[in-house]
Amino acid sequence: VRSSMHAVVSLVILIPSAALNSLPDSFSTGRVAVITGAASGLGKAAALKCASLGMKVCLADIDDGDLATAASECCKLASNGGDDILSLHVDVSSLNAVRKFKDAVYEKFGETSFLFNNAGTGIGAASAFRELDGWRQNLEVNLFGALNVLHSFVPSMLEQGTSCTIVNTGSKQGLTTPPGNLAYNVGKAGIKVITDGLAHELRGTEHAGRVSAHLFVPGWVNTMLARNYFRELKGDAFDPAADVPWSTDKPAAGAWMPEQTIEYLFEKIGEGKFYIICPDHDVSEAMDRKRIAWATGDILERDVPLSRWDPDYKEAFQRYMED
Repeated sequence: VRSSMHAVVSLVILIPSAALNSLPDSFSTGRVAVITGAASGLGKAAALKCASLGMKVCLADIDDGDLATAASECCKLASNGGDDILSLHVDVSSLNAVRKFKDAVYEKFGETSFLFNNAGTGIGAASAFRELDGWRQNLEVNLFGALNVLHSFVPSMLEQGTSCTIVNTGSKQGLTTPPGNLAYNVGKAGIKVITDGLAHELRGTEHAGRVSAHLFVPGWVNTMLARNYFRELKGDAFDPAADVPWSTDKPAAGAWMPEQTIEYLFEKIGEGKFYIICPDHDVSEAMDRKRIAWATGDILERDVPLSRWDPDYKEAFQRYMED
């Protein structure tokens, strides 16, 4: 499985050169990428891609070990080595920390052209009336952390008068809101709403056509999110071999690799897409569309919340997906 998946990744990386040629000027050689959650997974893959395009890259994360590795790999790809790379420990839930990161970016490079608002946590809560600490922890990172990044960087990006791209990382759980981690769903649903509003706000200003916003919704990806989740949840009892179901280092067959997902993201940015909803090896684009449409039908037709997971609608949903 590992070798066959890597073959797919190599193919995807080689093919989309024509698509990359259509990327906006915000991705041109010498421009500046700012990436949160950059130590591993999708953030690291985006950092490496940007470095390979000749961009200057600023990486932020709280995992110092993985962050150092990611920064080192970016230095090897960057046009001017370490001179083109900035790497800082940043907790996005702290507005002060994010503002200091922004100041460091502008002091070193003078601009931000691509903002990848990607940091997140899987810690949350399953219940609407239990685990309040889990709610706070999730929303401080996944919702307010993303807002801290937008509030710190976007005003300066608009003042630049240059082509800029803003990408916020959402989740399919923010679109169809399955039971299991209600806090996570709320945070990612909030990212969808925020990104919708940001795009609307931008198109009504003089920045329309020059500064774009995009909602990035990955599918199943072999990232380190599960490792980070269980490591934080279990503390000293964490066992990497036993506790991590899938990761970049232990890929699941149904999931895409981070590099493949970032190639898809860049391709769709080049096409001017706003809603960038990624498939994976288990779920096709058509399946995603049907699942989202079913969720909307809970409001418009059935008047049943989360009917996809209601035993009374199990057979109807299966027939709908097979139809």
